[in-house]
Amino acid sequence: MKRPFLPLLPFFIKYPFLKQAGDFLQMEFKNLNDVISSKSEAVLKAKEDATNHVKSVLDGKDVSTNFEDFEGFLCSNCVEREECGLNFKNCTYPVSSTTYVKLASKAKREILKYVFCKLIISNTDDFIRRRFAVREARRYRELLKHEDSEFLKFLAEDFGIKVIVNGLYRVELTDYLKGAVKIKSDDWKLVNRELVNGFVLLKKDEFIRLLEEFIKDRLQEVVPIKYNVNIGVEIKKFDTEKLPIDVDCFPNCMKKIIADLNSGVNVPHSGRFAIASFLLNIGFDVDRVVEVFRNAPDFDEEKTRYQVEHIAGMRGKGEEYTCPNCDTMKSWGLCGWDCGVNHPIKFYKRCLNERRRRSKRSSKHKSRTQDNT
Repeated sequence: MKRPFLPLLPFFIKYPFLKQAGDFLQMEFKNLNDVISSKSEAVLKAKEDATNHVKSVLDGKDVSTNFEDFEGFLCSNCVEREECGLNFKNCTYPVSSTTYVKLASKAKREILKYVFCKLIISNTDDFIRRRFAVREARRYRELLKHEDSEFLKFLAEDFGIKVIVNGLYRVELTDYLKGAVKIKSDDWKLVNRELVNGFVLLKKDEFIRLLEEFIKDRLQEVVPIKYNVNIGVEIKKFDTEKLPIDVDCFPNCMKKIIADLNSGVNVPHSGRFAIASFLLNIGFDVDRVVEVFRNAPDFDEEKTRYQVEHIAGMRGKGEEYTCPNCDTMKSWGLCGWDCGVNHPIKFYKRCLNERRRRSKRSSKHKSRTQDNT
């Protein structure tokens, strides 16, 4: 008896973005519009689950799932693999009907949820779509650490990546560059990698990190279908022109750190602490501060958020850190200006006060001119 896609069902459950997951779904639905218009209980539940999932991911909540253990790639032990030609649609591996139905049902549920997550995200702006993809790709990366080389190779092929597994993961040069160019770390520059006969050599954890970039790209792909759902999430971006805080009044040392971060310069820990504490002290929330670091070459959203929350007094002993004074900034090599104050916060407040006074004088002058007229 056929057990269509049996070897892949456990992986559809964990990684519903796989291309063959779409083939599995076509066993019941003709196309995407057929899925969207369906009133089945499974589809209605998937819509609800997808909305909650997207909202949780964007809110930074934990969405990790405990997956049941299964034997994985049964093809490794199947004596009939030559006859089926590894055509997963024609699998006849002998497992009980109960086991198959249970796996197929759960795989369908997860794939449908993924489809609606993709539809929801496709109808948001680039910033929200990127944030979702970054966080989800990181979650999948953690799952992949527990997979064997056989599945990792299969996943690579799903992305069109040519890889040879022989102790190390040997990735074809052009495929390596497609992913590595997006990783802002000197370690991933080709000059720092071992290249043998057109293949770049990677360890397992490095290969998984490379796969993360391909997963991120797939999650950000836009489905050209209107599907508007209010997920109730508003993401605030670091846009200096729209902030109620006067960025022009930042001292030069802080402007320099922000400029370096925006340019992808690897700012030292002292500089990162200084700008984070400064921004928190003058009223930035944690989300805005995290966004300031997004272009850092080694940006890790989870670690950055943890560190910013620690500086804000939301972790550890609950103590909010104060921005370092000017002497400290100079001793750290972060300041080469003489601003006439002894603390960056004082500079900022002085600038704000001067602007307010000028604004009041300007308003009075304008009022007198109108009266005379």
